[in-house]
Amino acid sequence: GAVAGTGTSRDMLALAGPEARAVDLAGRAVLPGFIETHNHPVFFGLTLAAAVEAGTPPNDTIGDIADRVEQAVRDVEPGAWVRGYRYDDSLLAEDRHPTRQDLDPVSPDNPVCLMHISGHFCVVNSAALAALGIDRDSADPQGGVIARDDAGEPTGLLVETAAFAAYAAMPDAEPEELVSALGLAGDAYLAAGVTTVCDLGLGLTGGRAELAAYRSAITDGRLRTRVRAYLVPDLIEGLAEGDVRLPALELDGVDRDAFRVLGAKLWADGSIQGLTGALDEGYACAPDQVGMLLHPADELARLVATLHATGLQVAVHGNGDRAIQTILDAYDALGAEPVADDRRHRIEHCQMAHEEQLAQMAESAVLASFFIKHVYYWGDRHRDRFLGAERAAAIDPLASARGHGVRFGLHSDTPIVPVDPLEGIWCAVNRVTRDGHRLGVEQAVDVETAMAGYTREASYLLHAERHAGTLADATDADLVVLSADPETTDPLAIRDLQVEQTIIGGEVAYERSSS
Repeated sequence: GAVAGTGTSRDMLALAGPEARAVDLAGRAVLPGFIETHNHPVFFGLTLAAAVEAGTPPNDTIGDIADRVEQAVRDVEPGAWVRGYRYDDSLLAEDRHPTRQDLDPVSPDNPVCLMHISGHFCVVNSAALAALGIDRDSADPQGGVIARDDAGEPTGLLVETAAFAAYAAMPDAEPEELVSALGLAGDAYLAAGVTTVCDLGLGLTGGRAELAAYRSAITDGRLRTRVRAYLVPDLIEGLAEGDVRLPALELDGVDRDAFRVLGAKLWADGSIQGLTGALDEGYACAPDQVGMLLHPADELARLVATLHATGLQVAVHGNGDRAIQTILDAYDALGAEPVADDRRHRIEHCQMAHEEQLAQMAESAVLASFFIKHVYYWGDRHRDRFLGAERAAAIDPLASARGHGVRFGLHSDTPIVPVDPLEGIWCAVNRVTRDGHRLGVEQAVDVETAMAGYTREASYLLHAERHAGTLADATDADLVVLSADPETTDPLAIRDLQVEQTIIGGEVAYERSSS
């Protein structure tokens, strides 16, 4: 299960015992297994099995989504919840969020919830609003909004903490659904060459039941990718009061190499494409709006300090530059201890970090996990709609981060976008948008740096650099075999490479079909 050595073919054959099997890659390349530093495995698996695929593609209009809802309603009993995922208002022909008026005609008797591609919004119908106890007299929660029409009636759009509360109030998925979801996600990870995945929000979808689902999926062999998890606040009793009582962090019968809780996850703001990312300056399309902080700065600092005192690694979601600054201020308020004890606190997404903030991160040894695929999936709209050309060109500033000495991993935030790390490497190297434009080429990095964001540097974010992320004596034999070496491939063709095999602990867990 470990690497015995590296070197020339002659060196390796000298290590081979009588039972060893020699594998000729015939020109293919072997890399350390990919490490995904920010994903949502349960959520991902549930979207793969969802009743309604609300994304674009395949849907061009709100009517297309409504048609899918109507079909899903036919397949369930009256009163049963119907869920859909991945709608993107900015890609729909109507250029708006759906409303309850769009959904009610096709779902009069079933509560419906459609989750936005960012996860920070959802749209529900009238039956769902009634089930959630939301009406015109309901107050907006702190850090959230219940959208209303001109008459003051809820439109069905729930924003940030209002959406999170709706998710939590919906009926829990059945235990077998959660286990099946992890199995579906695990299959996708293996096919993408991912040998370790970080669950950045354990409990986000299924609460405490996710711990039991992980135990079952791993012990049954349904999930083979290694998991490193970060708890959502709802799983940490006493966090609000400052008297933390952590749940059991070990799973009975599950090896710590297979599953381990490393830390906790907080959110500082929302998403740029939803106008809820907290910015220093207004949005290009709405200059009077600067997004929202989901916690006042002093409250975020208190939560960070409380979690730090438990010994956990802290990871905070921050997209906008204003949110990133509140996170850095919260970390700096801890003093020198995080650096001295090598805690490696993190900023997630870190989309709009500017030069001064990157310098501050380097000085405070704060790590970043960059959502590099923003460049491809939203770069055109950031440039033309949300941020303007100058700010859009500076999103996900990998070259600047490297120049300042900030250590970082890369991620896809799946199911927000496809998991494929090769696509992430391609994005980091080329910075090409969905419409084929180059965005902020000065922030592009070389292939080796991009690969490190999914291997060597990614392992550092997990305190795992002695075991994963490199191929060296005694590291875990977690490998991915690619159809060719990314460093000798045309940079624009990197995402077209194939994952031929995924190996975990020396055992082949995935092999691409030759058909």
